[in-house]
Amino acid sequence: MTRPFLPIALGTSLALAACTQEPVSAPPAARLVQLAEVVAESGETRHEFVGRVEARLSVDMAFQVGGQLADLPLNEGELITQGTRVAALDREDFQRAEREARVQLQQANTELERQRTLHARGIASQAALDSAQTNYDLREVALQTVRRNLGYATLTAPFDALVSRRLVDNYTIVAPGQPVVRLMDVSELRVSIPISEGMVATFDQDDLVTLEAAFAFLPGQTFPLIPRELVSEPDAASRTYRALAALPADLPANILPGMTATVYAEFATTADAPTGLRVPLSAVSAAPDGTQRVWVYQDETGTVVPQTITSAGFDGDTVIVTAGIAPGDRVVTAGVSALHDGMPVRPLSESARFGTSQ
Repeated sequence: MTRPFLPIALGTSLALAACTQEPVSAPPAARLVQLAEVVAESGETRHEFVGRVEARLSVDMAFQVGGQLADLPLNEGELITQGTRVAALDREDFQRAEREARVQLQQANTELERQRTLHARGIASQAALDSAQTNYDLREVALQTVRRNLGYATLTAPFDALVSRRLVDNYTIVAPGQPVVRLMDVSELRVSIPISEGMVATFDQDDLVTLEAAFAFLPGQTFPLIPRELVSEPDAASRTYRALAALPADLPANILPGMTATVYAEFATTADAPTGLRVPLSAVSAAPDGTQRVWVYQDETGTVVPQTITSAGFDGDTVIVTAGIAPGDRVVTAGVSALHDGMPVRPLSESARFGTSQ
């Protein structure tokens, strides 16, 4: 009678045993991290910039007098020589004013001669003669003014130029000082290069090894640049400074102001410049004992380990490391405060080589 209950009791025992087993915990998910590869500095540092082509000089031509624009013969993109007529106002009003001033000067001269004669005869007083002389001088100045204004009614090119833009249409009424056409001196094209304040303070022109420009539409070609000047006032938005360098005159293409160029600058490391390995500032954190450390990624295990470093100070947004890591190590560059020794991580992407400045 007891045999039928044996399978039931056995099944119940197995079920109870299964319920008392410890649940298997899943391995912790690997944390996504951003890595950078440490590269040793060589005797030279190479930098890459995005520059913009500029004219040596850009001038908005404007009349010093107002009037109706009567002649604007230039076309945009046209090359003109120095002295070429750029624009002219309607001269009729200026010529009428010049004739009127000339007649008034003749009248003043006649009155002055009459007063001189009367004064010589003792009839006219010295005051009357002085008044006639003053009136003559004023009329002479007035004639010089209207003749100057007549000359101002015509604009000529002050240098060999490229007509960049016509800013008004012909027959427009323009005010004094209103720009009518923009001229650019393209006798020497320059490349404007934005550089950080750290580079301005660290590098000197004597340390420059090469400075070259390349254009996307001229693949495989680079052109040497000649340093010209450094704009000492930073840009209000980007807080970067501008270095200007001249392009060679024999360019094989029609390079125009406003085009984009890639600029490669190579500097020699100065004797007193900090040397060693460079890591991003964000990769360095403080250890509990007060030392500096970085988190090095282990390819074999997919984990990170802390590594104490010795630094030689800062250089911009990088730390100069003299001991503790080696070229080729990959260090975590973001979120280092959330890491612990042996923590499994997964690179966010293939790390870019850091330290080459390129």
